[in-house]
Amino acid sequence: MNINIKPGALAELKKYDFQEDQGFRIEAIFIGSCSIYAEHHLKIDRRRNDDDLFNVEGIPVLVSKESQKHLHQRISLDYNPSLGYKLSSDEEIYSYNLKVKHVND
Repeated sequence: MNINIKPGALAELKKYDFQEDQGFRIEAIFIGSCSIYAEHHLKIDRRRNDDDLFNVEGIPVLVSKESQKHLHQRISLDYNPSLGYKLSSDEEIYSYNLKVKHVND
């Protein structure tokens, strides 16, 4: 998987102080229905056994193997102060107006 964090998103993510075994999670959750749909979430979270860890510009990025099934091989993350985060690929925009949530231990 290739993850591109654009300058606006990189500046925002560098504000976080990631603890040991913690990272920025990109999550795609499949929603079962008569159509194929996935919800996307951004979180500060602990690393889990099924996660792959990507170091992108000094940011520890976590993406579970299950989430990777619902994302393209190459994804991008951007940030606009008035629109929040935007998760996309060359093929589609997954979601925009995303906010980062903190997962409690």
